[in-house]
Amino acid sequence: MIEDPPVKWKHGARCAVMLSFDLDGETLWIARDPKLAERPIHMSMGAYGPKTAMPRILRLLDRYGLKVAFYVPGWIIERYPAVIEEIVARGHELGHHGYLHEKPFLLGSAEEEEALLVKTLEIFKRQLGVTPLGSRTPSADPSRHTFGLLKKHGFVYHTNMMDADLPYRHQTPHGDLVELPTSWVNDDFMYFGFSANPPAGNGIWSQQDVWEIWSEEFEGQYEESGFYNLMFHPQVMGRPSRMRMLERLIQKMLGKKDIWFAKPIEIAQHCLTWGA
Repeated sequence: MIEDPPVKWKHGARCAVMLSFDLDGETLWIARDPKLAERPIHMSMGAYGPKTAMPRILRLLDRYGLKVAFYVPGWIIERYPAVIEEIVARGHELGHHGYLHEKPFLLGSAEEEEALLVKTLEIFKRQLGVTPLGSRTPSADPSRHTFGLLKKHGFVYHTNMMDADLPYRHQTPHGDLVELPTSWVNDDFMYFGFSANPPAGNGIWSQQDVWEIWSEEFEGQYEESGFYNLMFHPQVMGRPSRMRMLERLIQKMLGKKDIWFAKPIEIAQHCLTWGA
C-alpha cells in the first residue's frame, strides 16, 4: 500500500526544491577573526564571491529560468551595491544574513541582537527599497531570542534548523515563524570551504564526490515527497568546476518533471496554508 505524501506541494509537485546562496564575501572571514581583515589573501578569497562568481551564478540561473534566494549581510550591500541591485533586478529573493556575519548566540543580549537586526533592515530599505521576509542566521548559530525578534520585525521565515526534513512553525510571542530546515550535508562549505592559515574547513573535496552525496539526498527527498534545501556560498561554489556539477544536478532535478522549484518565501507562504 502506497502512503499518501505527508504534505501537498503546489502544482501537484512530488518534491519542493529550494536553492539559496549566502553571499558573505569578506564578512565570512572578518567575523571568524577581525584580524583577517588585514590579510589580503583572505579578503581576496571572500571577494571572489561578489566579484567573480556572481556573474557566473546568475548566468546559470538564467539559463534554466530559476529564481532563488541570496542571503546577504548588510555590510555586503554597502560594499557591493551594484551586485545586489542586479540580484533584485533579475527577480531573485534577498534575505537577511546579519550585518557583518555576526553569530547571534555569541551576542551579549537580546537588545544587542535586535539593534543589529534593525540596523541591517534599515540598510535594505535605504539602499534597495527592499524589506526581507526571510533570514538565515550567520554560521547557523541563532540565539534563544532570534525567532521572536524575526517575527516581531515582520519576517515570515527562518532557514537554518536541522531537526526536521519538512518545514514547520516556531511559536513565538509575536506569532508563528516558518522554519525551512536544512542540514550540513546540504551545505557546500562543508566540502569546499578552506583556509590554509589559519586552518579552516575539511580539505577540498572532489566535486564528483559531492555530486553523489547531493544527488542521492535529492533522490531520497523525492522518494518521500519531501523538501530539498541546498545552501551555497558564491566564494566556494562559484568555481567553474563546481558550477558545472551544480548544473548537472539542476538538470537531474528538472528531469523529474514534477518538482516545484521555488523561492524560499513562496515555500514559506505555502506552508502557512497547511492546516488553515
